[in-house]
Amino acid sequence: MSIRLPESPSTSLPPGPAGLCTAAKVRRLSRQISQIYDEALGRHGLTIGQFGLLACLSRRRGLGIGALADRMAADASTVSRLVKPLASDGLLRIEIDPADRRGRLVWLTEPGHQRRAAAQAGWQSAQDVMEQRLGGGRLAALRFLLDDSYERLEIAE
Repeated sequence: MSIRLPESPSTSLPPGPAGLCTAAKVRRLSRQISQIYDEALGRHGLTIGQFGLLACLSRRRGLGIGALADRMAADASTVSRLVKPLASDGLLRIEIDPADRRGRLVWLTEPGHQRRAAAQAGWQSAQDVMEQRLGGGRLAALRFLLDDSYERLEIAE
């Protein structure tokens, strides 16, 4: 008895979104959700990534790129790409880390604090759209699944 493999992987999957792998479904959902937040925050000149970065920072304590990446559950190179335009716009300042002269600390400036505060309304608007589209119960279930899945995958490493 011989096993015949399909000529291409797509022929073995049913058509449409149901046939996508888990990673593709998560990525598609992530893009849709990011678009909702980006549209709401775009009125304030921010993307969801930039808003998240500003929300992680304080004016009283600087953080290194690695620490920011950990807080945001992001890659350090992604955080670096978010920092540069915000610093150019004067929303962040970057200083040499006094404890490690090779490192840099990122601080929230007063204009950054003001932009974050103003953009909070956009973020809340996106939250409202998410709840409207998913319903409160589904949104809570999605948050639980995301948190639980993240923890389980982190433990498995």
